[in-house]
Amino acid sequence: MATAMISLALRRPSLPQAVRRGPSNRLPPLRIAIPIVVAAWAVLFEAWRFVGTVSTQPGNNDFRVFYLAAEAGATWGWPHMYDPSKLELLNQSFGVVGSANIAPLYTYLNPPLLAWLIAIMTPLPFSLDLYLWTGLNVAAIAVASGLVFGRSRSAWTLAFLSSLALWPAAFAIERGQPELLLYALVVASWWCAQRGHQRWAGVLLGLASCIKPQDVILLPAVFFICGFRLTALWWLAATGVAVALFAAVLGPTGIGTYGGVMAWAASDPSFTAAPLLSPFGPRASLLVGQAVFAAIALIGVWLNRRSLRVALAIGIVGTLTSAVHLHEYDYVGLVVSAWLAIDGSMSLDDIVWIGTGIVSGQLPAIGIRAAILIWLPLSLGFLIMRGRWRGRLNPLAAFHPRGPNMTASFRSGQSES
Repeated sequence: MATAMISLALRRPSLPQAVRRGPSNRLPPLRIAIPIVVAAWAVLFEAWRFVGTVSTQPGNNDFRVFYLAAEAGATWGWPHMYDPSKLELLNQSFGVVGSANIAPLYTYLNPPLLAWLIAIMTPLPFSLDLYLWTGLNVAAIAVASGLVFGRSRSAWTLAFLSSLALWPAAFAIERGQPELLLYALVVASWWCAQRGHQRWAGVLLGLASCIKPQDVILLPAVFFICGFRLTALWWLAATGVAVALFAAVLGPTGIGTYGGVMAWAASDPSFTAAPLLSPFGPRASLLVGQAVFAAIALIGVWLNRRSLRVALAIGIVGTLTSAVHLHEYDYVGLVVSAWLAIDGSMSLDDIVWIGTGIVSGQLPAIGIRAAILIWLPLSLGFLIMRGRWRGRLNPLAAFHPRGPNMTASFRSGQSES
């Protein structure tokens, strides 16, 4: 029996040959398939852990604060959505699973739009709301990766699963943060601008700014410098309308409470980063240093202004490098910047950059944060200078079975086999 099976196998074509003969059933090469399988297992593990956490401690996350703000606004009026006393009163209903009290570093600080989005779901049970919110974020990043990587299912699958498997995205999902939705809006803005839909690009970027303005603060300038001035103007118009709407809904009471809560949060020493050097005092030195990084990023954007996707990657990394208030889940932007930056063949320096970035981004999961803080400014410099280095160090140009342009062939929907 065994001899007959071996003989039959030898007479039949090998699986890759058989697959290549069929135009509709193509498999990705092993160098793509293996990372997909590894990422899929990692995502399954994270999903299992997430479901276990929600079933035992559904309120042990940041989504609870967003939910409380939405409930406070719906119960007492939107001017009270930032009131810590109202939030704490609602917080007590969570009991043991919501044991964390409202504090300077655990209160609602986002613009009203985020709470308004969640207010739609508040009639439903909290755990179901958390699942729906997570599904919305995962779906958003799935669409965003599809916009970047085109019609190639293998490239999209690899980008989508590997992004979810990395610590920043996993932590964002665990905490119920809107980072995946936020950067999906950024990618959609880029996609619209590239296709001449600058009005929608500006509106989408404005929506991102109304969710977490500190994570996209340099991006309107990126569009403007790259010549997409209508996008920048529509962003300005969209955010202007949003700010006016927020002010009208909150009123003087809500605006005053919001300002007081921001000052309350900033009074905590751990709210802002600590500078390595303090020649002007801790706070002033931090602001000066981060302003220098922002200026370097904008100079880099100008040097790469002919490529919006590269300039946008620089803008995202520059925003994170120059931030004074940053969390580990904000590093989802680094994943998106890598999507945008690798727009052709992958050279050796690209692979080193991505590899060191993956390692640095994973280390905060075990409490080691120094690596990512060092990698951020180095990554900013690399992206700025990458155009000049490109093509000089490319011994791995044949990374893709058909030739050097692996990523380009993915986007055009060509076969990987």
